Formats: sequence, structure tokens, C-alpha cells
Amino acid sequence: MKPLFLAVAVAASLFLSTAPVQGDTVRSQGVDIPRQAEVDGAPVVLFGHGVARYARIFRVYVAAMYGPEDTAPEDLLASDVPRRLAITYLRDVGADDIREATRVVLDEQFNEDEMAELADRFDSFNALYQDVGDGDQYVYEYRPDGEESRLYFNGELQGSVNGADFARAYLGIWLGDNALSDSLRRDLLSGP
Repeated sequence: MKPLFLAVAVAASLFLSTAPVQGDTVRSQGVDIPRQAEVDGAPVVLFGHGVARYARIFRVYVAAMYGPEDTAPEDLLASDVPRRLAITYLRDVGADDIREATRVVLDEQFNEDEMAELADRFDSFNALYQDVGDGDQYVYEYRPDGEESRLYFNGELQGSVNGADFARAYLGIWLGDNALSDSLRRDLLSGP
């Protein structure tokens, strides 16, 4: 009996030692999401990912949120740390629809005086958007050294806006109170 038990134990340990290590990506809705990335050379890790839906039925995009590993998810928005939000679209969406969705959420999150301080920068940033199709990706990055928010479209820099206040407000669309979607917010902040 002992030799059989020993043989099973050895076989099990060999199987476990050759089992695949957790991959470098996760997959959601056919989109590969890297577990790690960089923002201006600083390493950031995947905090969470989720799917944005329109009318709770139509899948619009997969979003992935990144931040420093030593930052608590609930502190990510308020902390002045490198952050990255990648949005990969699952369908065609017009630039005007992206701008309108942004405006609606911001109007719910800020009063007129607060928006007045941010309005010019939001207008500049929203002007960077263009129509997207299935597979297109926008990446938003915040670089705390220069308090700079950058927008990339399919890997190419589109432009930037300055200010830590702008960065908090912009990411607040997904992570703040009255976010675009409570369930997406929870998914994005589920933790590294």
C-alpha cells in the first residue's frame, strides 16, 4: 500500500510542478488584457477589468484599470500615482457619442463652479476622440511627475492635458461617485 501511495504522491507533485504558471494576460470578451503595464517607465498592475454595456444589453467595450501594486484600490482615484485605463471597443461608436457620455457623467458629478474650472481642459481632451470600431483601443494614462494626462488611440499619442485635478475628474467618470456604471466601477477596482 505504501509504494502505491508514494507513486501517486510523486506523480501528483510532478504534475503540479509542470502545471502552467498563471499567464501574463487575462481574457475578457475576446480581448487579451495584460496583467502588468508601464506608465512613463513606472510599473503598474491590473486592478480589475469589466465590460461596459449600453441599455444593459449591448456590450460596448472592455475596460482595464491599472495602478501601482502598493496602492489600495479604494485610494487609486485620490492618490497622486501613475494610473492607466485601457478601453478596447467591441463595436462601432461615434466620437460624438463618446463625448456626450463623458459630458453626462461629469454633469452629474460636478456643480457649475467646479465644471467651470475644468471645462476648457475637458473640451480639449474630448476633441481628441474620433470614431471607433471593433478592436480599436483608447488608453488614458496619468503621469504624476508632470501632472499630465495622455490619451492614446491604437498606440499613438493623440494629445495631453495638465493638472492632477483634471486627472481625478476624468478618471472619476469610471471610478468616482455617480460613475458611468456602478458594476463596472466595482470590477475595475476589484484589486490587484
